[in-house]
Amino acid sequence: MKFTLTLFIGIITLTLNAQTDSEETVIFSRIGELSNEQLINSGASKLTFITDKKEAEKMAELDIRNETPFLLLAGGISPTIIATDPQFEKEYGIYFYEFGCTGPENEIMIAYNKLIFEHLNSTKGKKWTKEVRDDVIGFNEWKRNYKRK
Repeated sequence: MKFTLTLFIGIITLTLNAQTDSEETVIFSRIGELSNEQLINSGASKLTFITDKKEAEKMAELDIRNETPFLLLAGGISPTIIATDPQFEKEYGIYFYEFGCTGPENEIMIAYNKLIFEHLNSTKGKKWTKEVRDDVIGFNEWKRNYKRK
């Protein structure tokens, strides 16, 4: 019963929102600001084909140089969207990149993200560590190791 009611309310809300004349647009991520060429040429999009951590680090360095660094997320069937993502992305000059059910090996994503974490720390200070999503691949481990230094 609860599921049916929730589904019904969701459909009604979607229908009502679709019928409004409002010009307001909901932005889920800054990744839409990138051109197809930027996305295709990004290191993040090539990680699925990489098996070496050093190569993943090179991809992160390339994205930093091209001013298109990503924080990698592992998702499921549908992406997880957090309302504060666009503000975080804009403030810290990054893009969230969520792989679906299949993606690069975990170690490859951790190697890529580690360089992005270091980049954020050196350019933005430590504030970002309190605001970043907890589900960014490798973040919690990196944070624990960073505090030990």
